[in-house]
Amino acid sequence: MFVLPPPPRYPAAAYPGAAGGGPPIETNNILTHPTSPEHQLVVGEGTYILRDDLHLATPPPHPSEAPIHNPNPLATTISPPTAGTKLSLLVLAPRQLSQPQLYRVDTTNSTRSQVPPSIQESPHEGQSQASDTASHTKTNGVAPPGTFHAPVFGEGNPHLSVLNGKDSKDPLKRRKPKSNIIKSNSSFVSRVIPHEALSRRLQEHDPSGLYAFANINRALQWLDLSSPSKEEHMTKILFTKAHALCHDINPITKCANHVDFIMGFSTGDIIWYEPMSQKYARINKNGAINPSPISDIRWLPNNESLFLAAHVDGTLVVYDKEKEDAPFVAEERAASSEKASSESERKVALQIKKSVQSKSQKTNPVACWKVSNSKINAFAFSPDSRHLAVVSEDGSLRIIDFLKEQ
Repeated sequence: MFVLPPPPRYPAAAYPGAAGGGPPIETNNILTHPTSPEHQLVVGEGTYILRDDLHLATPPPHPSEAPIHNPNPLATTISPPTAGTKLSLLVLAPRQLSQPQLYRVDTTNSTRSQVPPSIQESPHEGQSQASDTASHTKTNGVAPPGTFHAPVFGEGNPHLSVLNGKDSKDPLKRRKPKSNIIKSNSSFVSRVIPHEALSRRLQEHDPSGLYAFANINRALQWLDLSSPSKEEHMTKILFTKAHALCHDINPITKCANHVDFIMGFSTGDIIWYEPMSQKYARINKNGAINPSPISDIRWLPNNESLFLAAHVDGTLVVYDKEKEDAPFVAEERAASSEKASSESERKVALQIKKSVQSKSQKTNPVACWKVSNSKINAFAFSPDSRHLAVVSEDGSLRIIDFLKEQ
């Protein structure tokens, strides 16, 4: 009886770029300009023509992990989560709003009674919005942009007062991460490939042009879609084993020389990245606060420092980009659970592991809520920045007043 030797880490059949079974060559992005009729879409208003077809290179597995040759579809082992490719577009020039973006509905007493109690506005909130609306001109019942002013998350907690006012409003003084990702010796980052003429391309970039950020498996690509050579990345970052699952860009801190970019990984880690200066910081390092993968991540509305991450274990965590991590011990509060009388209400009750009103705000997390025992697939903030919609693997859609933690 004998034992077969282990298979090669890079089998030639699995990766076309591998010659003779050696390590595969990192492929580049491919830009084509198709002209055939199958790349045209004819609809009522006209014909859409595919002008640029940009194929983003998918990185091979890191040499330290052997690829799976023939996965068993009946295997019960949990495979690492992946998210394919996710893309975000960024325009640095200020957006000019030519028409109102938010519609206001007149809420009468009869209508209010039909709204679930958990998402009803309190009387003073309705009055404050009404007074705000009265100070603007209205046309056909439409409220102008900027009419609604949602309260600040954590308002009333003196331990967050420094946090909420620490960032300067001067775009030239935006706080940046401390570590240079190009010179990093972290084992989390495998390789960083900046464009050889990155400084020149940044200077030549049109502020009204499009930047694109795409996470593809264990890679992040930053592209300039307004450049003639849009297939050439501005910067490509390859991570060692962690797969990037989601990312978000802060719309209120962006300017010509600063972009706040956050990215969630399959390991639970979070990267705060500033591409202009190539600085970065690692949050929830090695899952210090929550080790489960991050399925969705977004900046809190109108907030320069705080962002919300949805973990696969059904937990929502509010992090501060500038706070240090510390071992997290739940400060469980049963207030919201005590109100739940029936079994159905207990299922949807929000379990507060740490409240934003907590006195302990020196380290992350700022707040932590257990929403479900199933994976959170996605979440979104309401246009008035007062509520949060969360969808889970258990088929539930939950509406949360995240300002009140209810």
